[in-house]
Amino acid sequence: MPLWGFLLSFLAAAMWAASPIMVNYGLAISKCSIHEVNPFRAAVFFVTSLIIALIYNDGHITPITSPLIYFYLFAGVSAGYLLGDLFYFIAIREIGVSLAVPIANGYPILVIFTSWILLGEPVTMKLLWGVVVVVSGILLLRFGREKIKEPDDAADALHNKRRLMKGFAFAIATGCFWALSAPMTKLVIITSGLGPVEVTFYRSFAFLVISIVARIVTVKYRTTATIPLRSVRPAAAMYFAAAAFIGLCLGSIVYAACLVVMPVAIVTAITATSPLIAALFGHFALKERLLKLQWTGIVLIIAGSVAVGI
Repeated sequence: MPLWGFLLSFLAAAMWAASPIMVNYGLAISKCSIHEVNPFRAAVFFVTSLIIALIYNDGHITPITSPLIYFYLFAGVSAGYLLGDLFYFIAIREIGVSLAVPIANGYPILVIFTSWILLGEPVTMKLLWGVVVVVSGILLLRFGREKIKEPDDAADALHNKRRLMKGFAFAIATGCFWALSAPMTKLVIITSGLGPVEVTFYRSFAFLVISIVARIVTVKYRTTATIPLRSVRPAAAMYFAAAAFIGLCLGSIVYAACLVVMPVAIVTAITATSPLIAALFGHFALKERLLKLQWTGIVLIIAGSVAVGI
């Protein structure tokens, strides 16, 4: 495995750490809901990926004609960008960047299983130890928090507990969907024979189609949970666009390039170091307080995720 593959994996980790922070800023400065995020992300992702693909391939993009490849493409994008990221934003909203990012990024443990089932990549005994370490880290994040005085109002206390459990549940669900998306991306690369830039373009196309359909359905059946896209503040839209360019476009190209020369498990293990970057930013910039036990939990999640892949 080439050294540049490892270095690019760490670069992808940094990009993916920056992306949710930008989305969180956008949501914080606007009154829009999480349902307005994906339309902006999908549009920017598609346009930038198309431009990069045309430049990289001298104006030519190899067409995909196989229904099986399209199935892998849309299944992976639906699991990762639609459901996974949607749950991710909910988790960040409920429990903050410092907690949601590390929990969701424990997904390399699950990737071991999904890549074994879908790709036949081997499972080693290190998996069991990795599971123990990552689960221990998640438990420290959950129960290692500072004991705070509960509100006098029993209803408020119950609301806080439910919000905490909801955030953890959505963060774990995020990891499950991301774990399904990773080997699907590898299957697209294997069955299509396309390079990272073209695969990223087709993933952006699938995301755009899925986002349009999801937006139509959401507006129709959850009218009160959405606002018109034209009502989103320009500053928030810029944050969503930047998150798409850095996290989805550039991050996806780098990630796909790594998958070409490295196993899925190793790449996802390295990119799982992004929670440390996000947690540091959440702690110092967003003033999200973490105790020593919770920092230990973050380190355990990263260590366990990396260990199972090397």
